[in-house]
Amino acid sequence: MASNHHFTIGWISPLPLEKEAARLVFDEEYPQDEVQHKGVFYLGGRVGVHKVVIGVQRRIGLSQAAILAEKMSDGFPNIKYFLLVGIAGGVPRYGPAGAASEIVLGDVVVSSPRGNHGGVLQYDKGAWQGQGRLNFRGHTNGVPGDLTAAVNNFRAEGWSKTNIDETLKQMRLKLDEMRQGQYDDPGPIRDRLFKDSYEHQGTELDDCKVCCDADNAVSRLDRGEPAARLIDKPSVHFGNIASSNQLQISAVERNRVHLEHEAICFEMEAAGVMEEHPCVVIRGICDYADSHKNKGWQNYAAATAAAYAKGLLSMIPAIDVTDDGDTASTSSHQPARYSPNVTFGSHNSGQQAGVIHGGTFSWGK
Repeated sequence: MASNHHFTIGWISPLPLEKEAARLVFDEEYPQDEVQHKGVFYLGGRVGVHKVVIGVQRRIGLSQAAILAEKMSDGFPNIKYFLLVGIAGGVPRYGPAGAASEIVLGDVVVSSPRGNHGGVLQYDKGAWQGQGRLNFRGHTNGVPGDLTAAVNNFRAEGWSKTNIDETLKQMRLKLDEMRQGQYDDPGPIRDRLFKDSYEHQGTELDDCKVCCDADNAVSRLDRGEPAARLIDKPSVHFGNIASSNQLQISAVERNRVHLEHEAICFEMEAAGVMEEHPCVVIRGICDYADSHKNKGWQNYAAATAAAYAKGLLSMIPAIDVTDDGDTASTSSHQPARYSPNVTFGSHNSGQQAGVIHGGTFSWGK
């Protein structure tokens, strides 16, 4: 059992469904009534050598994420790092012509420095000018150097070492027979990418297969070899995550932010946490950040993100805490090596966001 001062990793789940996926990666779960602060219960457990506490937001948005991170830091004073783990919308294709990388539903995106950004950017911050154009201003803190080192070390291991497929298998085994299918890979047939110019034809309650013209969609099978995935073997992408208080469901706006800021993923929490806390963001892709957004891939995307996060924790050294609650030295026997935070792919470098795909790692040159 661990008291509050023994927890050294804070895990933020913006949505309850993300929390439910996260609890399945625990190697040991602590009684919930013993993990609390100021009348609020949290989910606590052990993942490898780390004691992890998971909090879920009351509402979505940057400010709510910031409030939760602050409350967790206050209640669990030895949290050294935060992981923000959940679902998000992805950019279907990024990188230059001839060497573009494909993001498909179920893939994982990890915040990683790219261009002028440190891995996360709040793209709705700035000044309105001219013909109603928002001139981006501001800076969001990047992933700290030691967390970047852990991400890069895990990345260097190659796709096969992420163990996402094996972790997904173990997660399902913890469920009763009726619920084991909850986190199954929906498969390529249920992965439809509509043309940028084709808007959703029904209400948000209508499934695209009922109201949208299939002739305006491209199936994953027709997107070529870069979009091919075996069951439970999502690709992992590294780059900028665009964060704001606005739900992103416009293909036109998605493409604009991607081109201007080299963002490959959209969500509504990370910038609120990154301002004040050392954090890495891990997102499972459940839609393409367009008007065809639906919930069909949410459970699986939450599971792939949680599975990757568990693997990443294995690359972070154990953080020893003394019996009186003080943080002791970090154990040296763990594989992660600390290094300064390095920004990858400046504008004159010609590099693109990275992707681990099909068992190999390559840059989207």
